[in-house]
Amino acid sequence: MGWLVSAQLISLLAGLMLLFAGEKLRQYDTILNQPIAYLDDLLGSIVIPVGIVLVIIGGWIVSVAVNYPALWYLHLLGGLVIVFGLLYLFLPDWLDRLSKNANQLFFSTDEFVNSANKSIGVILLISAVFMFIAAYFLYFR
Repeated sequence: MGWLVSAQLISLLAGLMLLFAGEKLRQYDTILNQPIAYLDDLLGSIVIPVGIVLVIIGGWIVSVAVNYPALWYLHLLGGLVIVFGLLYLFLPDWLDRLSKNANQLFFSTDEFVNSANKSIGVILLISAVFMFIAAYFLYFR
């Protein structure tokens, strides 16, 4: 019940901000869209230890998946972690190129939300009302 009320309050506040303070939110875009830290720069000096840790963690995840067949998806997760660990160990330049390609912005959610702030605000307000009604019926029935 508490999670539903929390989601309702967040939706209500976000909807009201988008409806009535859209211009003020656009002013904060340049401030809030700055990265706090660049992970590539931080991991650049410790590529080998990160690769070793990823391979160990991936192996542990796969060993857990072998012991518990019901958790079949852990095979995929462990394999993916092992692959990235091996990439960190043996092909760190390839990961730099992948990171540079992934950093390109294909679609800006800020532009979409700013262009449709009124309609998204109304949708959030409607969802907040729906969650309030659902919480009311869950609590009193």
